[in-house]
Amino acid sequence: MTSKIAIIGNGNVGSTIKKLLQNKYELSVGDIDDGIDGHDINQVEKFLINHDAVISAGPFSVNKNIALVAAKKNIGYFDLTEDVSTTEFVKSLKTDAVLMPQCGLAPGAINICASHLIDEFEEVDEVLMRVGALPKYTTNEMSYYLSWSTNGLINEYCNDADVIYEGKKRKVLPLEGMEKLMISGKSYEAFNTSGGCATMCDSYEGKVKFLSYKTIRYPGHLAHMKFLLNDLNLKKNKQILEKLFDKEVPRTTNDVVIFFVKVIGKINGVLQEKTYCKKIEGQNGLNAIQLTTASGVCAVLELYLEKDLDIKGFCSQESISWDRFTSNSFGKIFL
Repeated sequence: MTSKIAIIGNGNVGSTIKKLLQNKYELSVGDIDDGIDGHDINQVEKFLINHDAVISAGPFSVNKNIALVAAKKNIGYFDLTEDVSTTEFVKSLKTDAVLMPQCGLAPGAINICASHLIDEFEEVDEVLMRVGALPKYTTNEMSYYLSWSTNGLINEYCNDADVIYEGKKRKVLPLEGMEKLMISGKSYEAFNTSGGCATMCDSYEGKVKFLSYKTIRYPGHLAHMKFLLNDLNLKKNKQILEKLFDKEVPRTTNDVVIFFVKVIGKINGVLQEKTYCKKIEGQNGLNAIQLTTASGVCAVLELYLEKDLDIKGFCSQESISWDRFTSNSFGKIFL
């Protein structure tokens, strides 16, 4: 019997999820344009009747309603949020099904990969997770064009980020901690943004000395974002900034995703480092951020439907096997 999957949200990523899943499962897609408002819990309850799982691909503000209904109905729940408070809410719910927020690319696949590398060490000093969804070509001053949700982008630029520092979980300011990176001979900058660590700081507090997630951008981007968010105080006026970006910043389908993990620690008593780095471009009419984000959530959904996740209730990204994640039909994009 074919599993029945609900997708709430039919934007760039939601439509990509639909495209990836449409030949494997029976799908129901609901969007605000179809009269399905995720902010209305009664509409969500009606929409999720007789489904095996739901993927929330709408704005993060609808996730709590969808997760609440999914937990109540004991159906699998998956979302793409980088919003920490949403994840904390999902963790508090009880159900016999799986509740897995923070799927996708980052958070999501990056945490599964980092956890896999951590397991190869006896002691871990430092875990670095760095991800960038970048336009291949830019001519504007901030070296950036839009390739995914403006709402999500601004949210991760404005909220505090989680890190582990000297073995303890801490909060750090977004847009701080700038570092220079050289990847395949090309220069980038990386800085703190929220959500990318997922729940890894909870899982690895006291077990690793330093752990952080940062967003990769082309050099110069950070200075322009600090001017907008801090100097013009648009951090306190997110809706204005979101409308401005949506109106004036071009969208691009010519993008590339940079996926970078480095772990430093001891193996057989010797200090060593291991790195996983991959550049992923779009294919089959899908841009890179659509493909990687949708593939990440589809991969864990498939693990759930094939009974590879022996978990009830909240499931963290770092509890997923990298080998199983990358061996299924969706996760292989990260190899």
